[in-house]
Amino acid sequence: MPRRGGLAAAAVALLVLAVVAAVPGGRAAAEAELPGLEWFTVVDPDGRIICQTGFVLDVGDQYIDQDNKVWRIERIVAAERRAVARLEGTLDMSRAVEDFQAGLAAVPMVQGAARRIGIYHTHSDECYVPSDGTDSDPAGRGGVYKVGAELAESLEKAGFTVTHSQTNHLPHDAGAYDRSRRTAMQLVQGAVAVFDVHRDAAPPEAYRGRVDGREIAQVMLVVGRANPQAEANMSFAQAIKAAADRRMPGLIRGILRTGGKFNQDLSSRALLLEVGAHTNRREDAEEAVAMLGSIIPEVIGAGGGGTAGPAVLRAIGLILLVAVGGGLLWLYVAVGGDWRRAWDKLKGLGEEFATYLGRRGRR
Repeated sequence: MPRRGGLAAAAVALLVLAVVAAVPGGRAAAEAELPGLEWFTVVDPDGRIICQTGFVLDVGDQYIDQDNKVWRIERIVAAERRAVARLEGTLDMSRAVEDFQAGLAAVPMVQGAARRIGIYHTHSDECYVPSDGTDSDPAGRGGVYKVGAELAESLEKAGFTVTHSQTNHLPHDAGAYDRSRRTAMQLVQGAVAVFDVHRDAAPPEAYRGRVDGREIAQVMLVVGRANPQAEANMSFAQAIKAAADRRMPGLIRGILRTGGKFNQDLSSRALLLEVGAHTNRREDAEEAVAMLGSIIPEVIGAGGGGTAGPAVLRAIGLILLVAVGGGLLWLYVAVGGDWRRAWDKLKGLGEEFATYLGRRGRR
């Protein structure tokens, strides 16, 4: 007869398994990809294609498409590599940049952090078949590094200091994000943002685009669901997409929120970038990130010189306006409601202040 202790342990184990299985998106703690360069096709209930990606998708994952329509995956047909999604509505992105900047301005940063950005590559082998002749470099120097270098150059032209890590995180397996975590931890120190640059697995048309008459491989922004910084990272992703949509519509393919952390728990401004797929030309991916590098400064501070975006500047201007208006109103009341006396008083204060400054200068 089994002992009570063994029965109790077995019961606990079964309970844990049941809880894990019952959690929507039970795979949410993993950063999984389909093997062999396969991809999931996300469709609406009528079978129209919404998105194609090499990520292993799950119920509850969310995709914001190019037109800001929000799709939530409700059913997975694993044998067909197909996910059925329901339209939840259209996201209003009109103030995404301003809202992000207002939150960014409220966060104190270390000296120089507003000018520093980190770039790395968890999947060091990823290549672009039409340009690199292979989908994977076994030495871990994939074409994705050249895409990262193009992004770094574009950001440096905008005034940022960029650290582009060349660290190799092979093999390309389930432990890659654990190995790249050390790199990410180093890069987030004193940085305003960190980007993990990848290429996806998908048919060429899934990422093929055109911006300002130029062929590009579009960018998909990815945020991990199993991540305590997920909401902050989503705000960052939405701000980048909104800014790109204003100036370069079609550059950002969409925003995917799927299982895993992708090391984004280390920073509220950490994003995974899927730049094209293995079936796209690397040169088109480089063209896309060069454009992206000119968009990012509009989101996290023009020229990398701080975090004072339009929303912050408007707030400062409003505060100054209220302060000046309040001071004039107080002076008007203090002199009995006579604007002429108020003006004479104001001039007198100005002359006294100028005289005081003159005495200070002589001393």
